[in-house]
Amino acid sequence: MTSQSTSESVRQAVRSSEDRVFTTRDILNQSPGATRTLVDQVISRMVRAGELQRLSRGLFSRPKIHRELGPLAPLSEDIAAAVERSIGMPVIPSGALALHALGLSQQVPAHLDFKTAGPTRTIWVGKRQIRLKHASARRFRVRARVVPLVIEALSALGRRRVNEDTVKTLRQVISERDRAELLKHIGDAPVWMQLHLRRIAAA
Repeated sequence: MTSQSTSESVRQAVRSSEDRVFTTRDILNQSPGATRTLVDQVISRMVRAGELQRLSRGLFSRPKIHRELGPLAPLSEDIAAAVERSIGMPVIPSGALALHALGLSQQVPAHLDFKTAGPTRTIWVGKRQIRLKHASARRFRVRARVVPLVIEALSALGRRRVNEDTVKTLRQVISERDRAELLKHIGDAPVWMQLHLRRIAAA
């Protein structure tokens, strides 16, 4: 395969990617025969041409254009998913973002906070700040993402604000399978939270 045809295969990998936000590694994995140097070069040319947006070092998105508003910023969840693939460690919503994700708050959070077993870092997308804070890997050992997500949400509420409505909402949002997983890992949560988790996970 010639260098030109390899470059074109990299472009097609970018254009056909199911992920709107992706890392250099994502494209390298989808481009057999391409070197890291070639992938970097192709992506840089696509950024200069306006076909891609560079979000931060090694992190890119395909811009979605609104007829009146112009380029739209990618969803924070898509950015977090790309970071998760990049570091090979879980990334879950934290604080107000966790509450919003589980239907415990209708307010769109001003700060986009995530917890991760990877390193702490901050990603700026325009004026929007996405913060990834390191947490113990023990919190992420369970495969069901809903378990650390529920723990994060209840932590954000605090023990004084968790009530009957909280339990009811979470029982409606969480599937029966996820409730079973939650029941298995109640011991990973703070002691004050465990009674609430048992009620949420009850059959």
